[in-house]
Amino acid sequence: MIDYTLQKSDDVIQDMKNLYDIVTFLRDPKDGCPWDKEQTPRDMIRGMQGEIYEYIDALNEGDKPHQSEELGDVFLNLFLLGKIHDQEGDFSLAECLNDCCEKYIRRHPHVFSNVEVSNTEEVLKNWNQIKETVEGRHKKEDDFFDGMTKSAPELEQCYWISKKAAKVGFDWPDEAGVVDKVNEELNEVVEAKDHDAKMEELGDLLFSAVNLCRINHIKPQDALSYANQIFVKRFNRLYALAKADGLSLESLTPEQWNDLWERVKSENN
Repeated sequence: MIDYTLQKSDDVIQDMKNLYDIVTFLRDPKDGCPWDKEQTPRDMIRGMQGEIYEYIDALNEGDKPHQSEELGDVFLNLFLLGKIHDQEGDFSLAECLNDCCEKYIRRHPHVFSNVEVSNTEEVLKNWNQIKETVEGRHKKEDDFFDGMTKSAPELEQCYWISKKAAKVGFDWPDEAGVVDKVNEELNEVVEAKDHDAKMEELGDLLFSAVNLCRINHIKPQDALSYANQIFVKRFNRLYALAKADGLSLESLTPEQWNDLWERVKSENN
């Protein structure tokens, strides 16, 4: 057992120390938590993603107390990840934070030095120039898509890839061309004969659909998020109607499913 009493404060630095102390106790080889002691950086990936998504949910819902709680969970995961790297001898959290501070001071000469900028475009231009000339992060000349975050969700990667290609002219002249491509890929999905062929053609269909979003200035993840919300709302309403009629979802016939769905849609849900 670890004898510890939390001393709350209004000092952010002290509160950060409190959280780091708790993480240190959780990772204590003798008295720490078995689950926390077993975690590796790779184990932490899904958990961190989950906490960030939960914060985003709270943000979208406008729930301030929930936002605070979920942001705290994000900090906990970051500190825990830093502690794991420290214990494994990769780097210390202090080194990580110092490097981060130095980098952001260096990349903001218009704030921490006498460089003058007049707009966001100039800020980004300086940012990229510093990355290349000062930090030596040169682009790979043989990789047009150098800079893509390979661990980003595939939908975001697809949008980024198609947008970069379109910037140099690899694009349809108008929306009609993309619609034709979507229809072409859909037909190829239908005609595909085996699993591998289906997967390939479905990938092409999704890629084309993302381009249709892009050419309409819509982020595909936003469009899909909206569709998800609408479906969940409608299905929950369908569920309520079925219960009111004394029906279980498992017992519904195709005709009943269709009837209930049309009733929901007619309510403008």
